Amino acid sequence: MGATKVVENLSGRTVLVTGASSGLGFAVAKQLAGAGARTLLACRDAERAGAAIERIRTAHPAARAEFVRLDLASLESVEEAAAELADRAGELDVLVNNAGVMAPPPGHTPDGFEVQIGVNHLGHFALTGHLLPLLLAAEQPRVVTVTSVMHKLAVRNELTDFKILPHGSNWLGYGRSKLANLMFAFELDRRAHGRLCSIAAHPGVARSDLMARTEGGARKVLGPLMRHGTDLFAQSADQGARPILFAATAKAALKAGGARPRVRGEDPDLTGTRFFGPRGPGGLRGAPTVAGASGPARDPELCRELWVASAEATGVRYAALG
Repeated sequence: MGATKVVENLSGRTVLVTGASSGLGFAVAKQLAGAGARTLLACRDAERAGAAIERIRTAHPAARAEFVRLDLASLESVEEAAAELADRAGELDVLVNNAGVMAPPPGHTPDGFEVQIGVNHLGHFALTGHLLPLLLAAEQPRVVTVTSVMHKLAVRNELTDFKILPHGSNWLGYGRSKLANLMFAFELDRRAHGRLCSIAAHPGVARSDLMARTEGGARKVLGPLMRHGTDLFAQSADQGARPILFAATAKAALKAGGARPRVRGEDPDLTGTRFFGPRGPGGLRGAPTVAGASGPARDPELCRELWVASAEATGVRYAALG
């Protein structure tokens, strides 16, 4: 597939990246802003977001980077952020659903959801639904949802029981949330019928502060091991951002995917299949290529069930899709 290339000129485009104050989100936002896009950094912490914006402007003095307050753990905050964006932007060309938590202390969001499924999936499900009118107003809108190779660890049962940890395991909970991200990306693409392009991407293993924020037993036991391992074999955040940027900007991303068998004389149907990650062994590092999804993620009926349960849980119905 070759080297990733961000579109040289994104002037006139508006993009939003969640969790953009550090790590992968910052790396993505920095490159998009450097390419000329009006880049909205959707973050919880205004001070950290402000520091990130200053770093972007230092690297790219003409960059248009702005802060949007967003707490994905709160459906009220998600709705308020979307309303603010509707006042500030007439359209949204690219939405990058990047923010997430990994193996935090067991707990629940203010809305009563297990925190990982609540933040990583339901918060982004609600945000995308609220922003749908802005996305559909753009000429060729894209929604990029960031998942993980750990989606393959998820168990099929307890997928839609959003109030509990699957089998009481924080790591199965994280895998479930990443599987939900992937299934959401595929199902949104199917339901959009070409009105927007929904693409999934994963960074492989990249250096970020996601593991550093884990707490409790996960941090004490696995945290040091994974941090030291990350130092040895992981990509940088800039390298890990490449599949995400490819999905968000490359024309080739619209033409590549895990298509059904091609019929002679007919273009392959890529709907609900576009998923990109690093090309190296295990999908852990390297240039972007088509990634492989687990069996549950490729099950349209299961994806539909997750969608219906998510709409019921959040109250966000995607009415604009009909």
